[in-house]
Parts: sequence; C-alpha cells; structure tokens
Amino acid sequence: MSESKLYLSIVIPAYNEGGRKGKEFRKNLGDIVKYLDKKEISYEVVVVSDGSKDNTVDVAREFSKVIKKLIVIDRKVNRGKWYSVREGYLKARGQFRLLTDADGATSITNMEGFWPLMKKGEDIIIGSRDLKEARILKHQPKWKEFLGNAGNILIQFLVGLRGIEDTQCGFKVLSEKAVREIVSQLKVDRWGGDFEMLALARKMGYKINEVPVVWVDAGQSLVGVSGLGGYGSTLKELLQVKWRMISGQYKY
Repeated sequence: MSESKLYLSIVIPAYNEGGRKGKEFRKNLGDIVKYLDKKEISYEVVVVSDGSKDNTVDVAREFSKVIKKLIVIDRKVNRGKWYSVREGYLKARGQFRLLTDADGATSITNMEGFWPLMKKGEDIIIGSRDLKEARILKHQPKWKEFLGNAGNILIQFLVGLRGIEDTQCGFKVLSEKAVREIVSQLKVDRWGGDFEMLALARKMGYKINEVPVVWVDAGQSLVGVSGLGGYGSTLKELLQVKWRMISGQYKY
C-alpha cells in the first residue's frame, strides 16, 4: 500500500492521562504498536490533549521513536471530549479512522471484528458492549450501568437510533467519507458526540454496523468523576441535538 495514503488512523482524545493514570495510557499505546505492526497496513496515531494539566503530552511523545507517524495535538484549553474527537478525526489522514479511549478499556485487538467490514468498504463500524456476543471483563458500578441502559433507551427513541444497542462505546471506525460528511457537522463538545454522530449518520442513510467487543471498566470515566452532573450534562446535549434536528441545523 502506498505510504502516501494511510490506511488507518487511531484517534485518541486524552485529558490528564499522565501521572498515576499514565500506566494505562502507556500500555494502550504500546499494545496499539505491537498489534498494528504485525498487520500489513500503514497507520498513524493522533493523540489530542484536551488542555491536560499533567504530563499527558510527554507520555504520548515518548512513543515517537516506535510510532513512525505520530501526531500529538497539545491544545492548552480544555474544550471537551468530542471537541477533541472532531479535532483528531479531521486532522487524521487515514482511509479509515478509529476512535478509541486513552485508557484502553476496549483493546485494539477488538479490531479483529472490524477488518472484514472495512475490507467491504463499510463507512461506519461501532463497538458494542450490549450485543449478546460481547464480553464485559469488569463491570461498571450497578448505578452506572442502570443509568447507561436507561440513557440508551432514551437516545434510541429521541434521536432515531432504534436498534442500536450501544451508542456510547468509545471504539468507533469511520471512513474518510463519513468523517468529511458527518464529523464536520458535529456541534457537541463534551459527551454527547457519539449519539449526535450516529443520529446524523442514520438521517443521511449510512449503514451503522455494530460489532461485539471485549470491554473492561477502567474506572477513570470523567463522566463518573463528575457524578450525576455528568449525566445531566449529557441529557442536556441530547435535547440540544434533538432541537437541532427539528430546526434543520444539520445537512442531511
């Protein structure tokens, strides 16, 4: 494959992933390198630091010697996870672009279920923790699982995502075309970008492919850290997305 056209971009939004959490971040980056170096593909890694106050950027740059194409965006102002995701997706150059969390809750090895669909040219492939074939190695606290399940039902019915079992899993592959047509329109900056992106995709006629994943709760979710307020903010974003859809603020 021509080096001028990358096959895969790995987009990693990161906020304060150094310090005591640096172990998980380093392991995830190391696992990505070990796994992808065995594949006959060209790839890059795009890390977007969302105004981190610690050594997140330094940890990412440690891998510049082993990742041939590494982009580290050191934004000094915190703007939110999905602001960072947009920034990374649009900066990336791959034919396909994988969004994955910094803590490695969904291991890069889950790509085994994605490659066949990518080979077929599918534009949107998302990991799911809720399909019966999925495996949860370490569960979230019961209250988080309850709120997550209730929120997913609300998301499915409010923004037209019926049948999508898990909109929020942080492991998603988009084609270059999908990034250009969908991600460029996204407006949510914090946590609701997953359902905003998928709602637009469905409205635009894209097929959304769900793939079961193996997932482990890393216990570092910043939504969880902010308590119930984080879920309240996400609900607000959901209602904002619904309003934008009703008022014609997106191009389908």
